[in-house]
Parts: sequence; structure tokens; C-alpha cells
Amino acid sequence: MYDINITFLISLAIISLGYIIKRIKIIKEKDGEVLSKIIFNITLPAVILKYTTSVQFELSLILLPIVNISFGIIMALIGLIISRKKKRAIKGLMIMTMIGFNVVHFSFPLVEGIWGESGMQLITLVDAGNAFSIFVLSYILGTIYSPKNEIEDNSISVKYLGKKLLRSVPLLTYAAALIINFSGVVIPSFFNELIDIIARANVALSLLLLGILLRFKFERTEWTTILKVLIIRYSVGIFFSICLFFLFPASIFDSLFRTIIAISLILPIGVAIIPFSIELGYNEKVTTMLVNLSLIISFILVWIFVLLLSG
Repeated sequence: MYDINITFLISLAIISLGYIIKRIKIIKEKDGEVLSKIIFNITLPAVILKYTTSVQFELSLILLPIVNISFGIIMALIGLIISRKKKRAIKGLMIMTMIGFNVVHFSFPLVEGIWGESGMQLITLVDAGNAFSIFVLSYILGTIYSPKNEIEDNSISVKYLGKKLLRSVPLLTYAAALIINFSGVVIPSFFNELIDIIARANVALSLLLLGILLRFKFERTEWTTILKVLIIRYSVGIFFSICLFFLFPASIFDSLFRTIIAISLILPIGVAIIPFSIELGYNEKVTTMLVNLSLIISFILVWIFVLLLSG
């Protein structure tokens, strides 16, 4: 395991580089959308194939996606309760931003730098659950309360949602990777090398994207919604994070397993929520503000958690 502080400092340096090249106009923030598509459709699928096809499944590992999905359901219920008197546009935005995490862009580079392949095999399974939370649960609820539905009177059908989900490259890649793993199919060495090379690009691209998307100038409107989402999200996340770390017996679950579970519940809001909000007609600026603030909060929290729990 590499020095934890060095890994975080290197990650911070790459994020800062992304922010700097945006500020000096080498690249525009809109270009981040192209970079995001490359990550979601090329480098992320390569990472999923690289680690999910090779992980040795044990019964205990099923807890990783289950914990993430269960947390997503809990947050969805909390979101529905606290936003029950809000307008559809506010309600949908609050629920969407309470569900799911930025596992790929945020935790993959950190986990790979600190724990290497052993950590990546665990966090990839966490992201399998997170894929359901974001691309299924969050997207469906966001679609149901979308302002566009209220304006255009669109009907939400299972067929419509099914088509949207079947276009998700990460979801399809997880399905393919699990089939390959359980069937025992051996990927030819040429394709293994190709997947490995593409997967290596994910770390740098993901951290650069975080820097490109980072903003420090926020509007003062909608601060009530923003603070409410962040306070509830992190309060519940920290509570379950600490509880699960100490409730899982150390005799059965090693320190790495429990640490991955703990940090998986305090990760930032998924970047995918931004394109979702644009597509579904929510306030993009508020969503982006939430994502940016959660990046800063989670970076500090995860650094502290890793230092304390790994010590």
C-alpha cells in the first residue's frame, strides 16, 4: 500500500491541474461533457471489465453492492419524506441528488493508488450496486418528478424507462463482465492488454474531469435546498459508515473490506446527475453546485476516514 497522504496529494494536484487549464481557457467547462462521455463509454467499461471479470467471488462480497443499493433506497425514502411539500421540480432534484455516489471518477483513482488491485476489486463491486442506485433508482424517480412531465404531460412507461436503461454502457458492461466471470470464459491476451491500457487512462481523465467541473462561484439562490441535501446526505452517510465499520466482525471481514464499505457511504454526488438534470429539466446550476460542494466535502472526509481506519 502506498503512502496515503502522497496518493491524496497527487490526486489533488491532478484535480487542481484540471481546474487551472479551465481557468486559463486551455479547455472549456463544456469540453468536460465530451471528456465525461469518453470516461463513461470507454475508460470506465475497461475498468469494469478489468476488475469484475477477475474478482474471486465469495459470499461476503455480495454485501458490497447490497449495502450501496440499500443505502440508496433509504436515501430515496428520506428524500420523499422531507420533500413531500415541495414543488415537483424541487422534490425531484432533492431525491436525485440524495441517491448514488461518484464512485468511478472520485474513489477509483484513490483506491487504486492506495490499495491497488485488491482494493479495486472491492470498490468495483460497490460501483455495481451504485450503477443500480444512479442509473435505475435515481433516474426513474427523477423522471417521475421531472418538470418536463408536468409541462408536456408525458406519460412514464416501463418501456420508455427500459429503453433508457438499456442504453447505459456501464450497466451493460457490468452484465457482460459478470457473465464472463461466472461462465469461466477466458479473455484472449490481446484483448486483456487492450483493456488494461484503456483502463489505465481512467484515473488521470477522471481526476482532470473533477477539476474541470469544479466551480467556486455559486449563486445565493436555492441555498436552503442545497444545504438540506448536503446535511442530510452526509449525516446519514457518516452514521451508517461508522456503524457498519464497527458492526462487521473483524474476524470475518478484514480491515480493507470494512474500510471500503465505510468510505463508500461518504462519497460525493455522482457526476451522472448533471446530465440527468439537463435531460429531465431540473435546475442545472443547483445540481452542479451540489456536485461541486460534495466533491470538496468528500475529499476531506475520505482522507480523514482512510487515515483513521487504516491506522
